Amino acid sequence: MKNTFTFIFAATALLAGCATEYHPRNSEGGYSETAMEPGVWRVKVDATPYTMPQQIQDYSLLRSAELTLQHGYSHFTLSAPPGPEVVVRMFKQRPSDVTQYDARAVCDRLGTLYEVQCK
Repeated sequence: MKNTFTFIFAATALLAGCATEYHPRNSEGGYSETAMEPGVWRVKVDATPYTMPQQIQDYSLLRSAELTLQHGYSHFTLSAPPGPEVVVRMFKQRPSDVTQYDARAVCDRLGTLYEVQCK
């Protein structure tokens, strides 16, 4: 039983080490973004095969929220559910007719989870 526990712990630690960290894209993955027009950006998250889908979704939301705040907006919408590639549309005020995200709330929640301080 002790050997099984040791193996499971070691395997988990190894896989966790292979997961993509939250950082700008480099040879090991990460996020990137492209401006499409004022207030509209494409956000991509490139991850290793060991990265959990929830983490990719979180990184997509977190980067979208960071960009929104950096460009002086407060809310954003996504073209699709959070995932490896989304188009982010930013708003100065909360839009009432669409599903939207509060950028500060997303940064506070996910920034704490992934130890990222939104700028």
